[in-house]
This record gives sequence, C-alpha cells and structure tokens, in this order.
Amino acid sequence: MRLIASHEVRDTAAFSDKELKAQLSQWLQNPPRRIDRLILQCLLAAAPLKSKINGRCGLYLATSHPDRSTMGALLNAVCVQHKQPKPFEFVNSVSNAAGFHIAQQLGLEGPNLFIGAGEHVWPQLQALASLDLADGLIEQALLVVCDERTELVVRAELLMERSLESV
Repeated sequence: MRLIASHEVRDTAAFSDKELKAQLSQWLQNPPRRIDRLILQCLLAAAPLKSKINGRCGLYLATSHPDRSTMGALLNAVCVQHKQPKPFEFVNSVSNAAGFHIAQQLGLEGPNLFIGAGEHVWPQLQALASLDLADGLIEQALLVVCDERTELVVRAELLMERSLESV
C-alpha cells in the first residue's frame, strides 16, 4: 500500500469543544452537531484529507474506548440514577458513531469498520484495508486511530494499493 496523505491531532486537552469545532469548520462546510469529543477529534484528524479522497474509499477506525465523558454520563444515568439515557449519550455511545460521522462528512462510500484498539493496532487496520483494496472493493482506505495511552494522538492515513498508482 502507498501512503497518499496523513494528518495528526495531538493533545487537545487545552481546547474546549467549541474551539475544536471552530478548527473543524475550516475543513468542513457543515460540521455535524451534537457530537462528542472522540468524534470531534477523529474528524479533526481526518477532515484535512478530504481533498485527496476520490472514488470508493473505506474507513478503518480504531480506539481503545469510546468517549469517556459520554460513556460516564450514560452509565451514571442508567446504572446509578436508573433513568433513561439522553439521546445524545445513547447515540454517541454506539461504537460506529464516529465512523458514521467521518464517512458522512467526507463522502466515503466503502466499508466502515470500527475495532477496539490494542497496543499494535496499525498492522491490524492495514491488513483489513489491504484485503478490501486487493479485492477491488475500494480504491482508497482511510485509517484513523485514536490513541490515549500516554497523550492523546489521533492519526489519519489515506492509503491506496500500489498497483493503482498509474490509474
């Protein structure tokens, strides 16, 4: 596989969600509303690659856990307070919520996969994308990994199969 473009977002703790949404608006005309911080950070990493995406593109997204504040609020409401979760908390707690928003905003038409990230997730995502590229299911693959083990790093890479370089 050949790397077409990449972008990385690091340590956004100093920024409010409002400030991050303002940064996102430089890449997207109509950024989504009511998204949690994980979705926002993944979009910030992927959106600068939008101009390089063409044809059928699959999305391969990995993170070690969902957004902590969203999940904390959801679990508190349901398990502690015995209430119905708020729609925002429920919808954004679903594992493919980030993938849905990225695919929608970037116009991706290929597979949309989300996996739980371990320490060595890049080779796993590359293997999944490589299979879909080799089968001709997609022309490009967008890989996004949110890693919070030490500091927050969200990296997006846009790849294509080497044999398609001359096409």
